Amino acid sequence: MMGKTVSTRLVPASTNGIVVASCSIADLFSGKKVRASDNSLISGKLHLPEYQRPYRWGEAEVGRLLDDLRNYFEPAKGTLNPGYSFFLGSVILHQQDDALLNIIDGQQRLTTMGLLAWMKKRGSEPDLSYESPISRQKIRQNIAWLREQNFSLDSLDLRRVNIVLVVTHSEDDAYRFFETQNTGGVRLSGPDIIKAHHLRATPRNRQDDFARLWEGMGDLNPVVSAALKARYWQALRFREFPSHRQPQLIRSAVVDELADRTGKDKGDIAYQQLTVTHTEDGRTQQDTQAGSYAMRQPLNAGVNTIHYLHYFESLRQQLRSHNKIAGLEPFHEFYQELICKVEGCGYLKDLYDSCLLVYVSHFGQKKLYEFSLWLFRMVYSRRVTNKKTVKEDSVGALVRESPVYDWILSSYIHEQCIKQLKEFKVEVTPENLGPDEKSVKKRFIEKVDAWFGLSLPNEQLAQLYDEGLKGGIAKKVLDIGLSHE
Repeated sequence: MMGKTVSTRLVPASTNGIVVASCSIADLFSGKKVRASDNSLISGKLHLPEYQRPYRWGEAEVGRLLDDLRNYFEPAKGTLNPGYSFFLGSVILHQQDDALLNIIDGQQRLTTMGLLAWMKKRGSEPDLSYESPISRQKIRQNIAWLREQNFSLDSLDLRRVNIVLVVTHSEDDAYRFFETQNTGGVRLSGPDIIKAHHLRATPRNRQDDFARLWEGMGDLNPVVSAALKARYWQALRFREFPSHRQPQLIRSAVVDELADRTGKDKGDIAYQQLTVTHTEDGRTQQDTQAGSYAMRQPLNAGVNTIHYLHYFESLRQQLRSHNKIAGLEPFHEFYQELICKVEGCGYLKDLYDSCLLVYVSHFGQKKLYEFSLWLFRMVYSRRVTNKKTVKEDSVGALVRESPVYDWILSSYIHEQCIKQLKEFKVEVTPENLGPDEKSVKKRFIEKVDAWFGLSLPNEQLAQLYDEGLKGGIAKKVLDIGLSHE
């Protein structure tokens, strides 16, 4: 919220090496020394570390800031100008060698104010450069959009735009404060927050490379959510996973699991299942079941976690690809034609996708199709056992009762895992399945019936669904087996 200037007397002068100051945007952009509340001087050139995320504000965010500025600097006729400064919020800076002020949080607001300053008068904007193509494109788009707006730059007085600086000489303290406060601008997701944590832990001469690798992965929220579910929902140490309605708790969970709990060792370690075969002549042969990282493995900060996320995100993209991968055509057809098209199953699909990643990282892709069919029967059982909707908390309850992740990871061979899934019991409730019903539950069963070719009688859906599905799965697996002979 924009409002009156906040006095620095309201904030502790120094907390664990952190000092605060209040100044105008004009003073900050000009490079003037700013006196902090502990009487020290804050100085240095504003600087964007290489590993910072790109400038992403679009018309919506810029528009909200512009509306606030317009209301302040261009009040309605008959209304006096406010007697206080326009408050832009707070930013977190790392003071480096008295020469640089690294922007840890607040880049989006500072960049946008810099664009307005540049448009108002060249020379009044901060001396910042942007290497990211995403940043450059957004800057060009926002400048073009700002020029179209009915806002008088003449009325904009940067001396009356106030900002609070939260400054520390310790980069670690700056990011720790950032992770806990996450102030202003666009609320960052968990992956956005841990990005800086891990890029700082990479070798300095390769930080730009890893920053590009991270940005190239795109939206990491789905794969991070999949990983956290697998890491949280363990049979011997089950932890409740926050609801999607609790974004702040989800961010905290991501930071805790994938930043705070990561080790400081520099090693990029991948844990795999190893099979050792002893031959009759006394030799041994070793073989790994899969190709890379284990979903529940311990992680080190920096390269290790970045490569871990890159591996699972690449795997996720392969599995959900519309371009069928050789050898996985039956799986892709099943996934695209049934998994992606059934309605009212979003929470179940999230669990399903997470389990697929765990399976492939543990066993590889060779028998993925058979696994995907039996996994479907187990995970989507909630759609037919629940009377009505599938609520988010019922998915966690399903895994607590039937620890499917542990079934996968405790199996030495594919057949053990399939045996566990086959033994899972499904009891279909008859509610909302009458001959004249058009419920989501009934439409789901009809889609399953059509895809597997079950031909279930309309008046006996509840009684015959599961036996029919088990037979349909067995036939699909047999057909694929015959087709490869």
